Amino acid sequence: MRLLTLQIQEPLPGQVLPEMAADHGPEEAARRYRAIVLVTLRQLRGLADSRIRLEVSPADADEAVRFWLLPRLAPQWQADDGVFRSEGWEIDFGGDTDGFEVQARGEILCPNLGARWVHAGLLGMGRTATHVIGPTPDDGIYFEAFATDGPDELPTRILPELPVIRTSGDWDQAMASALGASLKKAWEEEK
Repeated sequence: MRLLTLQIQEPLPGQVLPEMAADHGPEEAARRYRAIVLVTLRQLRGLADSRIRLEVSPADADEAVRFWLLPRLAPQWQADDGVFRSEGWEIDFGGDTDGFEVQARGEILCPNLGARWVHAGLLGMGRTATHVIGPTPDDGIYFEAFATDGPDELPTRILPELPVIRTSGDWDQAMASALGASLKKAWEEEK
């Protein structure tokens, strides 16, 4: 089983995307943040043999984020010991990392990080690679994974660069990309 952890901020006006908030106001920045998060998570639907862990900030916002997010991803969920399951999804909001053969971190503001890139990055983990990095054009990282077992001398696997969305310019570029229609739909859902 693999664990993909994503950090998520409670999407309140004035708490997310400060550069975008300066251009468009805190309400619009929060709406865009929610749309980006929805598209990113929808792109990750169907990760085989994987659990998505959402690390919510602030720590006391887990319930508010669950209340907002889960119904937008799937109409029904089954909860079992803090793990929420629906068709194509297994999500938790924190817990132990024991028992996961591969542990990865992803950038919630990278809607291009889909199940396809995660699968490509994790293919052969522990046998052909023990470390995978997905860089962003601005020298950041949108994805990083480590195999808990495997030889140390294996080379690091580098995924193609993918952009993240933090600014109005990033948003405009994403809206003009192949994901533009999905972002627009998610943005409209967040009115």
